[in-house]
Amino acid sequence: MPIDVDEVQRREAIAQATLAVAARDGARAVTIRAVAKELGGSTAMVTNYVPTRAALITNAVRAAESRWRTDLEAHLGELTGADRLQATVEWHLSTEPEDLLLRTLWVEMLSSAHSDPSGVDHREPRESRQEFLDASVAAGVPDAALAADILSLLTRGYYISNMEEPAHWTPERAGRVARAVVRALMGT
Repeated sequence: MPIDVDEVQRREAIAQATLAVAARDGARAVTIRAVAKELGGSTAMVTNYVPTRAALITNAVRAAESRWRTDLEAHLGELTGADRLQATVEWHLSTEPEDLLLRTLWVEMLSSAHSDPSGVDHREPRESRQEFLDASVAAGVPDAALAADILSLLTRGYYISNMEEPAHWTPERAGRVARAVVRALMGT
């Protein structure tokens, strides 16, 4: 008799095992076999849900994205206008301990784009740009679409810079950049 498995729970377990392997052994050590071993099962236990290494990494990154959205909404609370825009940018330019690990996996995911374009997650950057656009419109930024593009490039660049020099990109330094960019976009 087949075992009834909740697909959402299994994908989440695979994501957590992927993060555990990456945290312990590095992003390059993430393989279907290593994740299956972490889960205590066979490779089929993984490949039934994520068939490739790129899909494995994308699954882990996507699992984190839902937590990011919840965290962002909690961070923004009832803020409006320029305060909401400022807080949105500052949140994107922050780093929690798991973020560096996820950014490393994100780079791994992007590096496979030439061989597996479907493995690249386009949803999250589009959602982030939309958040920046909505916040820019609400703040009265003169060219909200341009502001959203600038903020998208700024935050994506920060993710890489923060991986390269984590000690340099302190919360204070990133916050100072966020405030300067928002002031410039607002024309103040």
